[in-house]
Amino acid sequence: MKGLAFIIQIIFLLIINQIGYQIVHFFDIPIPGNVVGMLILFFLLFTKVVRLEWIEAASGFLLKHFAFFFVPICVSLIGYGSIFLKNAVGFTVSLTVSLVLGFYVTGKITEYTAKKEMNTDE
Repeated sequence: MKGLAFIIQIIFLLIINQIGYQIVHFFDIPIPGNVVGMLILFFLLFTKVVRLEWIEAASGFLLKHFAFFFVPICVSLIGYGSIFLKNAVGFTVSLTVSLVLGFYVTGKITEYTAKKEMNTDE
């Protein structure tokens, strides 16, 4: 029974992902489809249309093996070493800014969530 629930959760996540890709294709949006899919999933979880328990097993499995999904990408990037060297300054600035911005936004969201949780406990 757990195996069937896991498969259904994976299928559900794949459907959300495909919806994101279809939205990007239909509206010709310059954002990756998987990002739109994650935003849709976030919205569904935030509004409690989808409960976390409904996708927890599959999402936990995918997060546990997250690094595995980057291996093909990293292997492919090896062939583009000369491009990275040619644009090293731009890549470094871009990565640094996005890293700092990502840390900042994550910190603010964590602070907000912690304060909200502390207020509901009282």
